[in-house]
Amino acid sequence: MGSIDHACRTKGRLVKQNKYSDLKIFSFPDKIASFRDDIITAPIYVRIKPTNICNHACRFCVYSDGTTRPKDRPDLHLQAGMHSSMNERDVMPTAKAMELIEDLSSIGTKAVTFSGGGEPLLHRDIVQIMTKTVSSGLDLSIITNGQLLTGERAEVLGNAKWVRISMDYTSAKQMAASRNVPDRSFDSVMQNIKNFSNTKTESCDLGINFIITRYNYEGLVPFARELKECGVSNVRFSPVYVQNFKEYHGTIATRVREQLAECQSFCDEDFTINTTYDLDSPSKSPLRPFHRCLYAQAVCVVGADLDIYACHNTAYANHGRIASIKNQTFSQAWFGDEAKAWHKNFNPGVSCLHECANHAKVALFEKLATDSHDAFV
Repeated sequence: MGSIDHACRTKGRLVKQNKYSDLKIFSFPDKIASFRDDIITAPIYVRIKPTNICNHACRFCVYSDGTTRPKDRPDLHLQAGMHSSMNERDVMPTAKAMELIEDLSSIGTKAVTFSGGGEPLLHRDIVQIMTKTVSSGLDLSIITNGQLLTGERAEVLGNAKWVRISMDYTSAKQMAASRNVPDRSFDSVMQNIKNFSNTKTESCDLGINFIITRYNYEGLVPFARELKECGVSNVRFSPVYVQNFKEYHGTIATRVREQLAECQSFCDEDFTINTTYDLDSPSKSPLRPFHRCLYAQAVCVVGADLDIYACHNTAYANHGRIASIKNQTFSQAWFGDEAKAWHKNFNPGVSCLHECANHAKVALFEKLATDSHDAFV
């Protein structure tokens, strides 16, 4: 049905809950009911991009056009219109971020993730904003490159529900080449991971999002072992998305799958391997068999430009823009006429001709909204 996350098993049983399961929506029956009743309710979860400024220049980054961030590799950049209107200098004003957090809490949103755009921990007031998130009763999480996971930032994030560190390297040499950073950055990030794993609360899940490319596909097994030894709870391996997706991965897929299978041997009660390395996944196809996006009613993105977007794939793209919070609160924008018109008129089958990381969830939500055979369990 989509890019399904495969979690590791030990002795024939699932050893740990799949943190990336598409089935989480079943914990929110009121949202499912809103799909069926065609009513817009508060999003369950919002991804906030506090800044588009970044301290890395990742060659796989779809938020860069391959020219404005130094030494990017244009062969790994998506050319299908994703993030086409992003200003790499945008920063969300602190007062607006604090207003946003308070408003989300008041309307019943459950969770917030800070992500890029750029590197969220670069926002000068991110500690204040994250502290406000926790004190407002929202679940806190972050996707970061890990370079600034120190000091007060790490202290606040120790109380988060989860922290994900984005990686596309297994060595200092690979990291320097991929991200245009000094070789010493590798040891810095690895030490930050070790330190954070020792100081975070037990309930904070520390994971790695690892992007597989032609430049890093060897050495996955020893690096997964090293990450486990550093105190990481899970590693999720995903293929880099490029326009010629199957052709790009075709030359490395066999070797990648061999290594991912071997990585399963590291799974136990405290560590899992997840993978979406599926070259035939509908999420990588430009074909969308649905004509609305219910996912955008459950999860949305607020960019550093103060616009609300449908998802992280359509963030900073005109077709994904739902409304603006620049001169109004989030709730005013979300329940306003502009947003209602967007939800009514948006057609993924026409607009989402790029990767859709949430394809499986969109399909599931559509089925839940329209299936009339509820009693036939």
